[in-house]
Amino acid sequence: MAEKDRVRPVTGVTYDAVVHELTADPAVVETKMMGMPSLKLGGKLFAGSSDESLVVKIGRGRVDELVAAGSASPFDPSGRGRPMKDWAAIAPGDGDWIALAEEAKRYAASGGA
Repeated sequence: MAEKDRVRPVTGVTYDAVVHELTADPAVVETKMMGMPSLKLGGKLFAGSSDESLVVKIGRGRVDELVAAGSASPFDPSGRGRPMKDWAAIAPGDGDWIALAEEAKRYAASGGA
């Protein structure tokens, strides 16, 4: 497994801390996606919170890397085995939420969202 595939666990980081950190950028706004708290950049959703997990849109390839490394699971809000393309869910304490949200923000900025 490549070093970039590992996500350093950070305990005690909440979704509120992620929001606080990322909304320091005035281009990032809070919103709702399917009723869940979310963040968007330029009208593109890139992160949110669901069932106490952080969810991020980072591209299918990167999702696959994180899942293979045991750092995330595919985000399946329906619970019917149909995960959302390009989205990963990271449980509390399973990764550096702020770094992953920043990665998702960069993905959105690059047009990937």
